[in-house]
Amino acid sequence: MERRKILVIGMFDSIHLSRWLSQFKDQEIDFILFPSKKFKYINFELFELFQSENVANFSVAKPYFYFKYLGFVDFILCFLFRKFKVDIKRLLLRYCLSTNSFKYVHAIEIQGAGYLYASLPKTILDRNTLILTNYGSDIIFYRNFPDHRVKISSVLSIAKLYSAECQRDYEIALSMGFVGKFLPCIPNAGGFTDHTFNLNVIPSEERNLIIAKCYGGVFGLGELIIEALSTFLVSKTHIQVIIHSITDDLFEKSNKLLEDFPNQVVVYNTRKKIPRNELLKHISNAKIYIGASCSDGISTSFLEAICLGAYPIQTNSSCANEWIARGFVGTLVSLESESILAALNGAYFDKNLETVRRENLKNAKKYLSFELVKSQAIKFYETNH
Repeated sequence: MERRKILVIGMFDSIHLSRWLSQFKDQEIDFILFPSKKFKYINFELFELFQSENVANFSVAKPYFYFKYLGFVDFILCFLFRKFKVDIKRLLLRYCLSTNSFKYVHAIEIQGAGYLYASLPKTILDRNTLILTNYGSDIIFYRNFPDHRVKISSVLSIAKLYSAECQRDYEIALSMGFVGKFLPCIPNAGGFTDHTFNLNVIPSEERNLIIAKCYGGVFGLGELIIEALSTFLVSKTHIQVIIHSITDDLFEKSNKLLEDFPNQVVVYNTRKKIPRNELLKHISNAKIYIGASCSDGISTSFLEAICLGAYPIQTNSSCANEWIARGFVGTLVSLESESILAALNGAYFDKNLETVRRENLKNAKKYLSFELVKSQAIKFYETNH
């Protein structure tokens, strides 16, 4: 098969982008990567793809070139050119597409990559076939803002192929003007290997850890989780808690929880990120996982909990309901601390959790294996669309 040349526009510091691309290491594809947003550091797994030898080739789009401090240079360039009201990324992307020919241009995430691509001259847009991938909140959240709604519709109107990880978002895309072809609905960070599944061995009754993703900012509702835990942990000294991804706006509340339960709570903030391999090991020891946000896709953490045996509690603002409909077991809660607390009280002492752990693992191997998701992902870049 002739090698395909794909331009991927995405976030260089994103683990989701890295995991997506890692599925194609054994394919006859040349991936040329263009950073959609400013960044300081290249994600470690993406760094490894640039460095390692594979059947697929991974390189940085010219006039960028790969070197250790690329992120810092990109960050400084964006900062300096913004002062002169010049969109340096738009200029560089225009140059890249004007001097190269690609089988597909794949914009991964709408507000960064999608908007950037759609801002280019029509003469360039008409020359290329755009694949558009929707991340968790790209449509469901931003469609509520008039200026974003116009931009989203503009990107959808020029996309020939569209992918998302929720059936919910395919329906929204149609309502916002997409008329192209749908690609398979699969997790946008890929599937899970046997190594991950094999971490799931500790019976639920032997677990006493609760792990929660407690970010704030635009989407996160970590404060609801912290409020629920502050009540739940009272007089339960045997229970351990890890809260991670704490953003600056939740420092004070997370530190208060740590002060109130100093021998039970461990905190990881966004300035002190927990490595993914370490996080997965913690989840494989957890009885309960909690995630809360005002908007989301599946939530990769929700899937990780299912695969690793932690009973998932997730806000109903996600599309986790689509996976529960497939037979997975978890609890969806409303956007209130009382709802999270009630779910915690109901799940933690549930005598059927071991049965749930085994059932979720069986379904995870059926629906979420790396090879299964990869077999669907490969269809994205087929030549017969």
